[in-house]
Amino acid sequence: MAEKFDLVIIGGGNAGYIPAIRASQLGMSVALIEKREGGYLGGTCLNVGCIPTKALLQTASMLHEFKNGEEFGIKTDGVEFDYPTTAKRRDQVVNQLRRGVAGLMKKNKVQVYNGVGSFVEPKKIKVALNDGGEEELEAEHVLISTGSAVNTLPGLEIDHEKVISSDDVVNENEHVPESVIVLGSGAVGVEFASMYRDFGAEVTVVEILDRIVPLEDPEISAELEKQFENRGIRVMTSTKADPESLDKSGDGVKIKVESEDGEETLEAEKLLVAIGRKTVIEDLNLDATKVETNDRGVIQVDEFYRTGEDSVYAAGDVIGGYWLAHAAGHEGIVAVEHMAGEDPLPIDQNLIPRVTFCRPEVASFGLSREQAEEQGYEVKESKFPFRAIGKALIEGEPNGFVKVVADAETDLILGMHAIGPHVTELIAEGVFAKLVEGTPQEIGMSVHAHPTLAEVIGESAMAVDGHAIHF
Repeated sequence: MAEKFDLVIIGGGNAGYIPAIRASQLGMSVALIEKREGGYLGGTCLNVGCIPTKALLQTASMLHEFKNGEEFGIKTDGVEFDYPTTAKRRDQVVNQLRRGVAGLMKKNKVQVYNGVGSFVEPKKIKVALNDGGEEELEAEHVLISTGSAVNTLPGLEIDHEKVISSDDVVNENEHVPESVIVLGSGAVGVEFASMYRDFGAEVTVVEILDRIVPLEDPEISAELEKQFENRGIRVMTSTKADPESLDKSGDGVKIKVESEDGEETLEAEKLLVAIGRKTVIEDLNLDATKVETNDRGVIQVDEFYRTGEDSVYAAGDVIGGYWLAHAAGHEGIVAVEHMAGEDPLPIDQNLIPRVTFCRPEVASFGLSREQAEEQGYEVKESKFPFRAIGKALIEGEPNGFVKVVADAETDLILGMHAIGPHVTELIAEGVFAKLVEGTPQEIGMSVHAHPTLAEVIGESAMAVDGHAIHF
């Protein structure tokens, strides 16, 4: 006999376990299905994405600081980098958070099933348990949150040795390659390019479009490319790799690339494929429902994350949009609140912060000037440099800037774009200001402590009307 729940969630990432907690708070009985071996919740972000990646990047940042401490009066002779210890610490961080999420499920009385969930019918889910056997669950509502997986191209199949993905990087315990070709310059590509360079590898970034981090403001792309090249990272934009030319016969890899300057063969120990991700829907048996997908396998939903099947919702990477853990969690919360009749506000995509943890960091939300003008806004914009901020000089990180894009008619903030020290933290002030329909003038009126990096937000806001003080 099937066990009955108010809500069954398929997938235990941010779009799964976070709304499971919220649903429990709303008085719903909840079952959560997770297929990852070991039953580890947290999805890609916790297990092979955000968390282990940032743990490695923290080591990279510290290594950079130790190697460049002399200008601060700190002389360190013979700094050694011990990657196995770095990997051990990475795993300790991940395991601690895994235990935390598991504890939250118990605290909130969420029933967890370790296995593969699939539809028998819209309100009936079969679970093929990882340890054998099956369970059948019935639910008033189902939330699909099966997430995404690394993608590649024909001819560039991941072999986990010479041609690798981000998953392989965060599962490596012993060795840092001496040289890496990074194919793709989105957030994943530039984060690992930055990390590998700080770890001492020779790094080449290959991007088919005309600039790196192509979803960011064009000036952000230009500044990041300049700083990467100053660090010794070779950046090749408007460059196409030829998968058919891939040669793995030697100790490393060779691949031909073509740009306006002609054809060239690149060689390295590893080729990291970072061209994007794909939705994970193949095990769901969606044919048993009215759930619709587009030609890229993205589940179609409305503003409350309802699918074409009344009782079935979806959230996270599997619905497209910004494939970000923090977006996924909020989408899932809106979904379960809507199920519970709480009348939640739909999420404004222009309020989703986009953060990239390379060195220097990149962060943004909302519209760029070009995007705003395309939508018919009359725009006013500012650009304030970190070199005018005392704390940035104190920290030895004077490069980069913050841009604010505002509506000239209403003064409302349309977007913010930043590159420089700790901008992944600083961007939160701008997101909140936009949420409450704040203006650049109101950000400027808010007193920012001195000396702090946060002053750059206040100054950039005041600069929209030409009122910046220190530049």
